[in-house]
Amino acid sequence: MKASEMNRRAIVSLNDGVRVGEVSDLTLDATHVKVSSLVLVGHEGNSVVPFAAVRHIGADAVTIDDSRSVQAPASNSDITEREISTLTGLPVMNQDGAIIGNVDDVEFDEENGQLTALLVKRGGVLGVGGAREAVPASTIRAVGPNLITVDTPIAVVSPVETT
Repeated sequence: MKASEMNRRAIVSLNDGVRVGEVSDLTLDATHVKVSSLVLVGHEGNSVVPFAAVRHIGADAVTIDDSRSVQAPASNSDITEREISTLTGLPVMNQDGAIIGNVDDVEFDEENGQLTALLVKRGGVLGVGGAREAVPASTIRAVGPNLITVDTPIAVVSPVETT
């Protein structure tokens, strides 16, 4: 699933029968290269739901067992976590020092939150044209503040159909 497909998706507590908010972003645990929580906007402001508390990601909503899973956001002192939306536009550089492209989106496994690919766009003018390719998440070496480094030659990335 693409991270961008989660935006504005409702989060529903099964035990309470209530909508607790909607997804505004996801947080990335850069050390383990996986989604650590869903950032949500609700009637009580911004909060997070740990990814481990997600029961299912459905076509219309994300379900959790209990609204008590909703937590206040952690302080920004943890540099290993960042909002996935902040990755959009970051350049992706391989071990040979070549820029593969810029992050357009990320894909993750709905069951365990593990990132599966960086969707990278390169080329084009003013957002028109260019190629979109999938860089396997297993090749991510580091997610820095202004750059993502990967251990893959350009030939290993796969073209992605645009939708």
